[in-house]
Amino acid sequence: MGVHVLPEELAKAWSLSFVDIEFVNAKPVATRLGLAAQLKFFAAYGFFATAAADIPGEAVDYLAEQLGVGRGQLFGYDFSGRSGRSGRHHCAEILRYLGFPLVPRSQDFRSIAQ
Repeated sequence: MGVHVLPEELAKAWSLSFVDIEFVNAKPVATRLGLAAQLKFFAAYGFFATAAADIPGEAVDYLAEQLGVGRGQLFGYDFSGRSGRSGRHHCAEILRYLGFPLVPRSQDFRSIAQ
């Protein structure tokens, strides 16, 4: 993505609240940084990242520091969910965590807008 985050924006947009940290720490250690990155990326940009390269490097370092993990954990995270790991599942969990209603696949999207 090539986006850079200014230091004053890091604290504002990429800080994890105590509740965020509880949410993230409930997951396996290997997926925590990826989950936190997706959570804050979605909050900042309104959509989910599709690859580790989408997350600004400064934000990765800042999130890793808050979680006490190495930044390298992000590169093992499966953003696509294709390998059976949790990338796609985490997106649904993040939406629920943020209070978005999830629509069953069988439900017509037009009925929600009414």
